[in-house]
Amino acid sequence: MSSLFASRMFGRQTSNGTLAVPSSMQGRGHTARKSLMAVRDRISNWVKPNGERAPVQAPERLAPPSFRPSGYRSAGVSAKGDDKFRIVFENSLEGIVVMRPDGRLLSCNDAAARLLGGASGELLGRNLTDWVVTEPSQTVNGVTVFPLGILETVVHRGGAGKVPVEVSASLIEGGGHPCLLVILRDITERKAAQDRLSFLANYDSLTGLPNRALFRDRLSLAMRRAERSGVPVALMFLDLDRFKVVNDSLGHAAGDLLLQHVSTKLANCVRKVDSVARNVDSETVTVSRLGGDEFTIIFEAIRGPEDAALVAQRILDSLLEPCLIDGQEIFISCSIGISLYPRGECDLDGLIRQTDMAMYRSKTHGGGMYSFYSLEMSAAVEARLQTEASLRHALQRNEFTLHYQPKADLLTGRVTGVEALLRWCRPEEGMVPPDRFISMLEDTGLILPVGAWVIRTACAELARWDSIGMPPLAMAVNLSARQFRDNHLKQLIADTLLDSGIAPSRLELELTESQLIEDSDKSRALLDGLAELGVKVAIDDFGTGHSSLSYLKRFSIDTLKIDRSFVRDITNSEEDHAIATAVVALGRSLDLRVVAEGVETLHQADCLRALGCDQIQGYLLSRPLPSDQLVAWLIGYRAKRSFLRGADLASPSAPMPLLSVADMDLD
Repeated sequence: MSSLFASRMFGRQTSNGTLAVPSSMQGRGHTARKSLMAVRDRISNWVKPNGERAPVQAPERLAPPSFRPSGYRSAGVSAKGDDKFRIVFENSLEGIVVMRPDGRLLSCNDAAARLLGGASGELLGRNLTDWVVTEPSQTVNGVTVFPLGILETVVHRGGAGKVPVEVSASLIEGGGHPCLLVILRDITERKAAQDRLSFLANYDSLTGLPNRALFRDRLSLAMRRAERSGVPVALMFLDLDRFKVVNDSLGHAAGDLLLQHVSTKLANCVRKVDSVARNVDSETVTVSRLGGDEFTIIFEAIRGPEDAALVAQRILDSLLEPCLIDGQEIFISCSIGISLYPRGECDLDGLIRQTDMAMYRSKTHGGGMYSFYSLEMSAAVEARLQTEASLRHALQRNEFTLHYQPKADLLTGRVTGVEALLRWCRPEEGMVPPDRFISMLEDTGLILPVGAWVIRTACAELARWDSIGMPPLAMAVNLSARQFRDNHLKQLIADTLLDSGIAPSRLELELTESQLIEDSDKSRALLDGLAELGVKVAIDDFGTGHSSLSYLKRFSIDTLKIDRSFVRDITNSEEDHAIATAVVALGRSLDLRVVAEGVETLHQADCLRALGCDQIQGYLLSRPLPSDQLVAWLIGYRAKRSFLRGADLASPSAPMPLLSVADMDLD
């Protein structure tokens, strides 16, 4: 037993020779101090100066009532009190043991005997430390003492295994001799509950992998070991590609099974890298699940990037094998980001951000690949964050504007409508290309307030054109996927039409095929609601998505727009010509209007007219223009001279000549 136990049992001598009470006895007052001193003195008297043990007058088994806590003795315990003590002793569900200070049992109840794994008579005279694990023993004047106070330990029951117990030892007197009263409490259920809480706090309940909290703790340790040893550690971030499709189509139960399948695959992959991970005493690989479909791997003691790449490729190859869920094969891939430490100066959160950047790069390049972090990547992300920060204030600062691109009838040349296109004029940069900020609006959710502003502004501008005597035009507005899923979209459009006073049939909302297919029931309900309002619906970029003909029959759709990728080479590509022909024929058979996007030459317009396409849109007419410039362009536009005779066309670089309102020829 350590000196700590001795001090708990007997106190310690201070510099002035007084006895300091151990912490386990503090607060018990003067009686506790006297009891400790008395026990020490009595134990000293049990041993003769020559080392021979003096006889102690103590029976082999002392009846429980003979043992009284020292506090009881001073108050006086009656026979009636002794009877109560005996009743408690014999019927307690917790084990109660009376023993000498050296641990030898003098008496025990049935609960203690069951806990120790024997009959009470067989246990007497043996040392409690034969079963109960304590700190290393220590002798005082030749007597091995048992520690006072409360401790958690285990009881060894031989072949029956170990039982976690709480041991509480107190001083009492029995027959005029110092003894210990020990209470043994089985804490198996409590320990199981504690272990369960510890597991929930540190491990993912679905996969059994370390969770975010334990991941951060282990990453911190791995980084410190890498700093000391100079051997790098690799951190990998993995995000499953198109996992949402599995959840939405097969349900969350199938998604959970897939996550368990992936966690098993990852564990198997890292077990095969013993030749790569080495020279570290503790575990060199930690696979964690941060939540959702995000996993991490901490990979210590690697030789360099090539080792991390080897593991990443093994993971990608392993996930190519299909997973069978409910009799259906599921194919999954993942995007992986990798960063090494120490390399440059960064803390734990910085290393996590770097790895996340690398993973995002893999995701944006189509997934199913791994990417290493680089400084150029950090610069690109920093620029994106700055752009996103500016974008969040653009609406309040009136930095958004709308440009309008006209559409015209292929037979008459008459301008039939315009498409409203969002533009952002950033003060420190000027016009920002749409492909740099439209996706940001969608990712951040800003597309909802900005999209609502687009709808309201476009309708208000159409009403203004009516007020200045412009011929009635149709207004087309693009809807993003998030806008289309918004439950308030129908009410927004109804309120906007009411405020602007324009006819609902003059507003056309453009959607993509994927938006309609994603949730067909909800899509149908929304489109039916828009049809009730009288609003038109167009399918944008037709032919580039699912191209499922069934939704054309089920949904309320008015227009098909041929994607510009099929129009560009329509005059010299048989495949593009055939696709355009099929789309036009499909539109005619379903009584749908067909509009061709991206028309730039007369030859393209002539070809589309020959196929029976209804309208065109593109630089052959005009690039997108601000409202005032569009009005001026319309004034100078001579419809019957444009593509009927192929003269006076508006080139992408040259503006149309301005004419007076009296010269307008739009009929």
